[in-house]
Amino acid sequence: MDQEDLRLFFGKMLKDEGYISSESFAVFGKLIRLTIQYRDRLLETENVTLTVDDTKRGIAIYLETLKTGRLAESIDPKIDGLVRLWLKEINHITF
Repeated sequence: MDQEDLRLFFGKMLKDEGYISSESFAVFGKLIRLTIQYRDRLLETENVTLTVDDTKRGIAIYLETLKTGRLAESIDPKIDGLVRLWLKEINHITF
């Protein structure tokens, strides 16, 4: 997943949501920054590619975790790592 794919994915999310508050916009910025950092670290340390589909699945799991307070089990390890990073850095939640 390159920068442009990620930008288009998160841009579409913003467009689909319509108006969002400045607080929500800040969260989007953090999601983007953390995803890029995670993607680069994953590729460098494990030679594993994070895809847009991985990120989409991660967003769904992230939102469900925030809603339920429970992290799903049996998640692909690279998606699990991304979701846990978002939860820790954005919401100060660890599992």
